[in-house]
Amino acid sequence: MQRKGTVRKMDHLQVQEYLTQGAVLAGQGRHQEALVYYDRAEKENPMDIDIYLSKGIAYANLDRLDEAKTQFEKALKINRTSGLAYFHLGSIALLQGDVALGFENYNKAVANGYDDAQLYYSIGLLHEEKGEADMAIRNYSKAIQRDALRPDIRIRKARLLLQGNHYPEALQTLDETILTNPDVFEGYHLKFCVLMQLKQYAKAETVLADAIAMFPKDPGFVMDRVTLLIEQKKVDEALAVLTDLEQAEETDDGIRRRICRERAQIYAGQEEIASAIASLNEAKALAEKAGEFDADVIFLLTNCYLSAGEYDKVLDYSRQLLEKSQDVYSRETARYYIPLALKLSGRMEEALPLYRDAVNEFRGQSLASPGNLDAYLLRVLCLRDMEQYEKALELLDYVITLQPEKAEPRLVRVTLLEALGRNEEALEETKTVNAMLPEELRRK
Repeated sequence: MQRKGTVRKMDHLQVQEYLTQGAVLAGQGRHQEALVYYDRAEKENPMDIDIYLSKGIAYANLDRLDEAKTQFEKALKINRTSGLAYFHLGSIALLQGDVALGFENYNKAVANGYDDAQLYYSIGLLHEEKGEADMAIRNYSKAIQRDALRPDIRIRKARLLLQGNHYPEALQTLDETILTNPDVFEGYHLKFCVLMQLKQYAKAETVLADAIAMFPKDPGFVMDRVTLLIEQKKVDEALAVLTDLEQAEETDDGIRRRICRERAQIYAGQEEIASAIASLNEAKALAEKAGEFDADVIFLLTNCYLSAGEYDKVLDYSRQLLEKSQDVYSRETARYYIPLALKLSGRMEEALPLYRDAVNEFRGQSLASPGNLDAYLLRVLCLRDMEQYEKALELLDYVITLQPEKAEPRLVRVTLLEALGRNEEALEETKTVNAMLPEELRRK
């Protein structure tokens, strides 16, 4: 006769075998088949918490979220202090759109001793979505402490630091990323972008050389090199690099589209608008060939056609951007361009109601998001075009108070002062703004 202890041990081994078999299938993405083995394990021992955790994960991967939630709740009935079960319940809540419940369960996971990098990373993402940058960065740092080799967490933290203009901290995080994960290209690219922002071109060139040595066939770093050459005023060399990349055997249509877009921006910077438009139309054709709407290309085309005085095309492309673009800035700029193009075409009666609608839209955006200074500036431009100069100037002064170091609002302020006949003030403002700009962009 078999002893009870031996039977219990055999049951345990059988459960572990079923769980292992299920895990192997799950690792191959065969979650439905894995559930068969998890069910067999449950029949052997319905009080094993790992069964319900495994089943919950399988159901979640099959996008059967309610069933996944049920399994994690069963796990908690076996062990009310399972931090891992609370973590998974938090993730399910977020997938189902319940942010408050997600936060609550994540906090319960922490309170019950769950201390995994993914938990803090997920909490950081929640804070970031809520606009709580400091809390997000704090949780990303906790996640990094628990898994120093995960590059995605450091990259996320670095991007958030950059958004807040915390350049030294961002550079430190990126240096750590490159040190711990030298084969992750985002670390080099982001560090290059920071150094370019700081105008530390020699250091940017060194980082780029390291990146190209590590990723010799990556077209993204070739494009970064073009950016560096343009900043160094080596335009002909930049164009030559683009041509070499365009002719490379491995260059596909997606890269060619980027090349056309970059080339167009070079031409636009040299005020060769016809050449810029030709390059952008090439990029547009490549996007259409792929069945895509390239909002960046259409936005650049809209600006070029505005410079060229082709207002019908400005109207057409602005309407396309309003309808199809996912980028808030390009869509809202298009909202302003529509009445502007009508006005410049001599159709002010049609433009006026659209200007008023745009002003109301931008005011609503400013009230909803007071930090959205683009909405303020676009509203100023609408008011200026409607010749409401005093109101436009009052609003613009607020923008300048918030961002005194930016040149664009001050350039608009000059035009408003001139329109009001306040020429001495306009002259003083011109001196201020010229001191902010490189010589080639200064207002005469």
